[in-house]
Amino acid sequence: MKNNKQKNRWLVLFCICCNTFCFGGVYAWSAFSGELAAYMGWDYSRVTLAYSIMLMMIAAMGLVGGMLLQRFGARRLMIAAGIMWGLGWFATGFAKNIFMLYVSLGVLAGCASGFGYNPGVVTAVSWFPDKKGFASGMAVGVCGMSSLVVAPLANFLLTRFNVMTAFQMVGGFFLVISAATSWYIDGPAPGWKPEGYEPPDVSAGTDGRTWREMLKDPRGYLLWATLLCASVAGLMLIGHASKIGQEVAGITAAQAALLVGIMAVANFGGRLMLGSLSDVLGRHQIVIGVMLLCALDMVFLSRVSTFPAFVAAIVIAGVCFGGTLATFSALSSDTFGPKYNGINYSIIFTGYGIASMVGPNVATAIKSASGSYSGAFLFAAVCSILAAGLCLTAKTWKIRAGKPAQNGGRKC
Repeated sequence: MKNNKQKNRWLVLFCICCNTFCFGGVYAWSAFSGELAAYMGWDYSRVTLAYSIMLMMIAAMGLVGGMLLQRFGARRLMIAAGIMWGLGWFATGFAKNIFMLYVSLGVLAGCASGFGYNPGVVTAVSWFPDKKGFASGMAVGVCGMSSLVVAPLANFLLTRFNVMTAFQMVGGFFLVISAATSWYIDGPAPGWKPEGYEPPDVSAGTDGRTWREMLKDPRGYLLWATLLCASVAGLMLIGHASKIGQEVAGITAAQAALLVGIMAVANFGGRLMLGSLSDVLGRHQIVIGVMLLCALDMVFLSRVSTFPAFVAAIVIAGVCFGGTLATFSALSSDTFGPKYNGINYSIIFTGYGIASMVGPNVATAIKSASGSYSGAFLFAAVCSILAAGLCLTAKTWKIRAGKPAQNGGRKC
């Protein structure tokens, strides 16, 4: 670990961002799926199952990635994850049957993202104890912006090559970026701190709690539930933005394509801006404020009928969703300490995985039952209010946990 003292933390952050950018390529899947089904003559629903398998593997392997980070360190894990991610896309270009698609894209690429995404964000935060929100916002922000680059790249390749060749070329693109950057990534040496930075006074959240200790702390469950409820609105809109826009505002296909870019920019802006702002105002305050704003936005969205109003509502939702995600790794580190944040944050992040199933599916169910998405927006508003209340409770519990107990000053 001696070499870690010589590493430039800004360069480490840049390298991490390059890798999370690659992992964000998952958001460009829709650019390939239809072409793949048509080219191979596969049923479209069977093709899209590969994406669902990938999401499930990302959620499940996120926990494993947190454990591997503690055992092998960031450098080895990020190199392996980057290689697996590129190979998963590259091998998809050679898939001869649907089972090979599930293995290459669903399992291999899904495991790679699970191994690399959360550990990458956690490592970025560990290098910036003085700017945790900023570092987290950058790492997750470029992931959200990836679709703005990868989707047009995919469309460009698909106009000149068949879809299998496009998969191979995109996989090679990911491999080159990872090979050029992941070797420099590593965590800081034990006890390292930026020059001129003085850690805050020791509290219940700075002594480095293990995942077992976190699971005995009510704040762990409160933060998990907060992330779950806070993610419902954003994931609901990401999954149904085009259909919602057509129903609510009567948008065209061209406007729907524009909407994807608008959401990506809003998402990135929220992650960077609110992540950085949380360094000044506090993590809990940002999440609480953002969720109350999101609740109001969802109520507004249930009543809009014009394209400009719909776009405004989507922008606000994207900023809120991105800002919340950018804050949570830092919030986990603040609450349970940086030492075991790799596994602790991975456990809390499973709430996001559940929300990815709840949000889109509830929207579909409510639309089918009522013929409108208005009820889904109100459901998302209720979830956002619950997230604000849960985060407020976690904040209150943190204050209580930090106070000396009556029995000899022991902290609870």
